[in-house]
Amino acid sequence: MPDKDKKEQKPITPEPIPIKRGITADPSIGEIAQVTDQRGRPVYLARKKFKIPAWLVAAIVFSALMIAFFFVIPQLVDRVSDIENDPQATDLLPLDWDSRDVEENTAVVQVAYATLYAAPDKKSARVAEALLNEAVTILDAKDRRFIYVLLKDGVKGYMPREHLAADTLSVSAENKVAKVVVRVPQKRVMSHARLGSLLVEAPMGTILFADYRNGDLLRVQLPGMRVGWINASGVALLPPNSSMVADEAPGPLFVATLMAFYSSPIVPGGITTRGISLEGAIHVSALLQGIELSRDRDTLIRQGEGVRGSDFSSLLEGDVIFVHKNTDMSQIETIAVRVSDEQLLVALPSRSTVQLIDIASPVAQDLEVRVMAVRRYIFDRD
Repeated sequence: MPDKDKKEQKPITPEPIPIKRGITADPSIGEIAQVTDQRGRPVYLARKKFKIPAWLVAAIVFSALMIAFFFVIPQLVDRVSDIENDPQATDLLPLDWDSRDVEENTAVVQVAYATLYAAPDKKSARVAEALLNEAVTILDAKDRRFIYVLLKDGVKGYMPREHLAADTLSVSAENKVAKVVVRVPQKRVMSHARLGSLLVEAPMGTILFADYRNGDLLRVQLPGMRVGWINASGVALLPPNSSMVADEAPGPLFVATLMAFYSSPIVPGGITTRGISLEGAIHVSALLQGIELSRDRDTLIRQGEGVRGSDFSSLLEGDVIFVHKNTDMSQIETIAVRVSDEQLLVALPSRSTVQLIDIASPVAQDLEVRVMAVRRYIFDRD
């Protein structure tokens, strides 16, 4: 019996024990079950994705909106304003300009001052300069870079095309409330009435027209269909259609205006304190007294009234002296003006700036023996 029982006994095969690792699918529920380690932490087959908290997203969006509102948008607005006021972006004379496109063949200087050259080349001789908002007559516009123009006082020359605007609204007195004449060396024209950016510095003698006034603030029309703001200090305000009228004592005021150019750099044909010629200074100073004189020295010597004698001590303040070259008595070397305190305001060829010299100095005595002519342009009223 014992042997029989041994033969009938079958070996016991143990059932396999399943070992789960990580995340497994439970077929009974069709979902993924999560497995934890010995410490109860979940075990993943891949790294868990990072989720940005909702409050952080809101904070980032709010910060971006604030930056755009306070920084980006104002800069974009200023950039658009700068582009609108950039001469390169305004109504320039087109390359295919035709005289019929502009009223009376007129264009307007749209920079602070524009140089006229003897030839269509910036390396050629400087003839003269024209001021901001000065109207010029177009003589020839065939060149791609320069326009051949005529100034009101008869001076001709080639002006860079980009310095001219085709519209003439800024030189029209129609629908304007005042004519604004700059009487200080430089007058700032701003883009806005309050806290605006600088558009241009209008030199002494510049004439602008205002279409709106609020107290001491004036809105002026600029060339190229632009507008700017200027305050009333340092300017003369006149009715739109009126001309400059000489003051009761134009002689001393003429000299006082000329003295604003003392120590200014000497530039051939210059007409501003940034670079001046004596003929340019005389032109601007006379303009502010209601007198139109040429900015060309060869024309200026024929204007006004001749004064006899060349003794500097006998001249009146404001008398203009033309001095010839040592080597050629027919050529003007320099110009001097008799001013107060027994002095001359003069542009000496050997100096880089406008000088004041005593009439008894050796330099003045050298000039005195080379006087070509003395002209008087300003006459005080009795």
